[in-house]
Amino acid sequence: MKKIIYTTFILLLALLIPTACVSDKKIEHKEPEMKLEDIVDFILEIEEDREIRILQLTDTQIIDAGQCRTEDRLNSTAKQRWATNTIESNCFNYIRDTIEMTNPDLILITGDIIYGEFDDTGESLLKLTRFMDSFKIPWAPIFGNHENESTKGVDWQCEVLENAEYSFFKRGNVTGNSNYTIGIVQNDDLKRIIYMMDSNGCSNTNDPSVKKTVGFAEDQLAWFEETAEKAEQFAGDKVKSFVGYHIPTIEFGQAAVAAGYQESPTQTKSYVIGKHVEAKNGDFGKKSEPFAGMHEVPGLLDMFKEHGVDGVFVGHCHQISTSVLYEGIRWTFGLKTGTYDSHDTKYVGGTYIEVKTDNSFTVEHKHVDIYTIEPDTYQHIYMD
Repeated sequence: MKKIIYTTFILLLALLIPTACVSDKKIEHKEPEMKLEDIVDFILEIEEDREIRILQLTDTQIIDAGQCRTEDRLNSTAKQRWATNTIESNCFNYIRDTIEMTNPDLILITGDIIYGEFDDTGESLLKLTRFMDSFKIPWAPIFGNHENESTKGVDWQCEVLENAEYSFFKRGNVTGNSNYTIGIVQNDDLKRIIYMMDSNGCSNTNDPSVKKTVGFAEDQLAWFEETAEKAEQFAGDKVKSFVGYHIPTIEFGQAAVAAGYQESPTQTKSYVIGKHVEAKNGDFGKKSEPFAGMHEVPGLLDMFKEHGVDGVFVGHCHQISTSVLYEGIRWTFGLKTGTYDSHDTKYVGGTYIEVKTDNSFTVEHKHVDIYTIEPDTYQHIYMD
């Protein structure tokens, strides 16, 4: 069942006023035989002629230390810091703060929502799902390389996400387990498409539905191209698009080289753009680790350029938050959300994307101060 969401420009008051409601209205092209709901999986309609607000969260990577499979998997400090009852201090506070900062129309979560090997009961995914639904804002998650480690299984995880009330999530029918599209409509026009894609690479699982090697499969690329061509036929022109996935492709390294920030895509150089290296084209962010998992997908850049992609958003590298313009596309590492697993204490929060009325867009990291780790007070709200 497709969801068509209408949003209104209402200020969030203590996050209790909903900004979205569900409608059965169909958006039809002037050619009656073509319907947008037959092209994209979800439709988000923004009624007002105003900016569109999108919040990217990434790598929340919830760890329930109480579910360690072996006693020596975590040291004593990690067991205390990531204890079962610390999900508020390590994760939810950061999500709540960034939502309050940005009042988004749509929330994208670009993978590693949970650390699957620490969620064999599935409780962490359930808590996160209920927490996200509590904002009554459409949210669109994809898998990274850790969720599918859970022994609850991918079928169960997909069912939870697909059944969440405000979740834009679809498993898809190509390789991977989170491939779907969101069409953004404004003033009865298809303004943008967001392609959410599974970059695969979860090796710590025996689930046959999981592609253990990193990178898109041929059928995923064919799905992207086929969808883009249908959208162009529907709109009568190229449709500006964003793409969200988890593990960075080689273009992120090539972008850094082309801008002069480093000498090769794999160079292990740390820097802050605008401080240690001169910023180009409005670039920004910090690189404190190598581009982990970076891989080449032949023909990807040409395909993105051919079909109007102008922004790509990923995660995976917890201590990289660079946003670099390359070949007409802005390649952005989202700011890591929360303090589970490795992180830079001064670079956590979320990433705000604002689409202007002329369909250009800006990107800005929203930093959140580190919270003191303490037992949850309101954990019961997110439990049955």
